Amino acid sequence: MRITMPLAGALATLLLATACGSPVQHQAGDAAPAGQPAPTTAAATPTAPTTSAPPSTKPALVLGPDGYGALKLGMSVKQAEATGLVGTFDNSGCRLAKLNDSPPGQARGLVHWSPEHGIVSIAGWPGLETAEGVRVGTSETEMRRIYPNWTAVDSGRGFAAVSDNARYRITVSDGKVTSVTLQSNNQNCYE
Repeated sequence: MRITMPLAGALATLLLATACGSPVQHQAGDAAPAGQPAPTTAAATPTAPTTSAPPSTKPALVLGPDGYGALKLGMSVKQAEATGLVGTFDNSGCRLAKLNDSPPGQARGLVHWSPEHGIVSIAGWPGLETAEGVRVGTSETEMRRIYPNWTAVDSGRGFAAVSDNARYRITVSDGKVTSVTLQSNNQNCYE
């Protein structure tokens, strides 16, 4: 069989037109032989995009103007121990206990109890901050900006009133805060 040139051109045009025509629509699911029903499949359920929760940040530990968490100035030994925030108080006159969250060593995290006034002081540690954000390492300039009433009583140690009943005892050295203690104005256990 001989194909003439005009017929070959028409055939090529027909093949191109068929190839470039509307796209074939695809159906989801399994294929079935012609004349047989297609198997049924469950409709795909859209899923919500997964998002990762933001990293958990530990809340700041705050030594507020009345205490540390549930531990408050003026509490009895029994009340203080019931908070679960302090260990057992010793049996001295002005009794001492340590905050369970505090790091070991020195006077960091010590709680003083007075027979006359109850809890009279809570000593802070690096990482613990006042309600206004002053902590060990804060610059003296920033501390004085936050507590303009801070008054030095001797070399590097001073007090900032925070309520009618309490004050922060803040010490500074080389231009930085080195300790922060909340204490009752009515304390008779140290200094």
